[in-house]
Order: sequence, then structure tokens, then C-alpha cells
Amino acid sequence: MYSEDSIILGLLAVLGFLIFFFIIIGIIFYVLNAIGLFKIAKKMGKEDLAFMAWIPVANSFLVPILVENDVHEEIRGKFTLIFAISFIASIILGWFFTPFSFIYLIAYLYGFYFLAKKFSKNVVAHTVIGAVTLGASTAISFFMFRNREPIQDI
Repeated sequence: MYSEDSIILGLLAVLGFLIFFFIIIGIIFYVLNAIGLFKIAKKMGKEDLAFMAWIPVANSFLVPILVENDVHEEIRGKFTLIFAISFIASIILGWFFTPFSFIYLIAYLYGFYFLAKKFSKNVVAHTVIGAVTLGASTAISFFMFRNREPIQDI
């Protein structure tokens, strides 16, 4: 039979492999997200802000900046500020009550919806998949949108 030490080492090896696997997947998603957002920002005339796509955390703020004038009329010109407040609130309030950490995700997916509406005819599908994957699939969507021309002005 196996000794206790060999079982523990085996479990640690599997855990190490899983951690390595998820780090590689995370890097791939980060690069896809950055390439997609960078090209979308350039395509939308925000060449001066396109570099934000490569900066962690700042790349999340590029989404509301890109759709600032496309969101519902009541929050036009204020969406980036609302997004920033939701980002900070989700961090602070998430410490006390975990569901509050989704405030940021809701604001992010709201902005993503309008960006998807600009570059895809399958807006609902992209948004629902983005919600189900907790925003992870948005990197793939941005990468898919990168070479498309806007299909409509919202």
C-alpha cells in the first residue's frame, strides 16, 4: 500500500499542476482581452487610451470609457464614474457580505452589453455567456470583435 507521505505528495503534485494550468489559462485570457480591447479602442477613435488595454485593472475601466455615450440616456457622461464607484464598493462591501462583490460585475456586463451591441448581432448570447462565466468569456468576445466594423451606432 501507499504511505501517507506519498499520498500527500501526490495530492500536492495534482494541486501544483492545477495551479499552473489555471495561471496559463489566465495569461491566455488576459492577452486575448488586451489585444481585443486595444484594437476596439483604436477602431472607436480612442487611440490615446488604447494603451489602457494592457494595464491590469485599468483595462476594466476602458470598457465604460468606450461606451460612455452609448449607455442609457440618464447615465450618459456619468457611466465611468458610476463604474468606478461600483468597483470600489464591490471591493469594500464584498469584505462584509460576499454578494456585494458582484456589483462590479453587473456594471461591467452592462458596459459590455453596449460594446457587444456595437460589434455583434448576437448581443444577448454574448452577454448571457459573459454573465454565466462571471465575465471570463468577455475576453474571447473582445478578441472576436477586434477586426469587425461597428454594425450600428447606438
